[in-house]
Amino acid sequence: MRADGVFSGGGIKGLAFAGALQAAEEAGYDDWMQLAGTSAGAITAMTLAIGYDAQGLRTALDEFDFSTIADYGALGEAEIPLNLERFHGVTQGKTLSKWIDQLLARAPKPASTFGELAPGKLRVIGVDLAHTRMVVFPDDVGLYIDEHVPPLQPDSFPIADAVRISAGYPYFFPPLSLRDAHTKKPGVMVDGGVASPFPMFLFDKPDPAHPTWGFRLFAGTDPTKPSYTEISGVLWPIDMLKAIVDTSTNALDTLELKAFGPRTISLPTGDVPTLDFALTDQQKAFLFDSGYKAAKAFFDSEPDGRNTYGAIPASIARRAG
Repeated sequence: MRADGVFSGGGIKGLAFAGALQAAEEAGYDDWMQLAGTSAGAITAMTLAIGYDAQGLRTALDEFDFSTIADYGALGEAEIPLNLERFHGVTQGKTLSKWIDQLLARAPKPASTFGELAPGKLRVIGVDLAHTRMVVFPDDVGLYIDEHVPPLQPDSFPIADAVRISAGYPYFFPPLSLRDAHTKKPGVMVDGGVASPFPMFLFDKPDPAHPTWGFRLFAGTDPTKPSYTEISGVLWPIDMLKAIVDTSTNALDTLELKAFGPRTISLPTGDVPTLDFALTDQQKAFLFDSGYKAAKAFFDSEPDGRNTYGAIPASIARRAG
């Protein structure tokens, strides 16, 4: 069955998406028409857009050593001050970029630019801090120029650059830069979760042919019982900064929950920290199983996919009628 898919941010906790997608496939949803995501969700949306299925995604995640993502440099954490000065991030960010490139190159349907995908197949969210705006890739690419001045073209924009921007957790990964067409000044491009951690709005329309399913990560084991973050001690400014970004990436307000709740699979991630890339096999298994169980329960409840217009997708209405 056809569906659109939207995936939230959440750092390493995005491993839960593989389990949720397995449950979605078992429920019949294996033909993803339009895909969108932020941060870890952008990586997941990208993999589906280039032909990975749930098992292919899990295999790719299992094969990658996530501990290498924290690429501080030859001297390890001792290089953090130098990285902050040179790159504006505690890591160098090279390993993340290389992994995204590998996922694209090894895909069942390899692609390098948005134009190589079906029109509207993939959208990812970034933020330009220097120009205080959310950027939807590839739609908003024309807001930027290269050194030759003409606006950048959506079809020729690299998928890897857009996804790397969307996954660029501030201060941890170095921001990327695109030159704004109006100010002619470089933008500071970071994690889309700062502005839109769960872009469900992208695919809403009055007469949907098929449902949009949202996959949202949340800390803790129950939406009403959140996890706790200690903000104290000498390093409290760092604790607070990480908590600010985590909250902006993962929190949904009451209005969003009312609008998106009927189409959203909430995936509990326990106490796994967003940036704890040195996961144990037990933690990986927990995230996969948690995502699978939450999504299976959701689809077993036979959701009607009703959107913010109050419309039930035609494909679901036909089955129900």
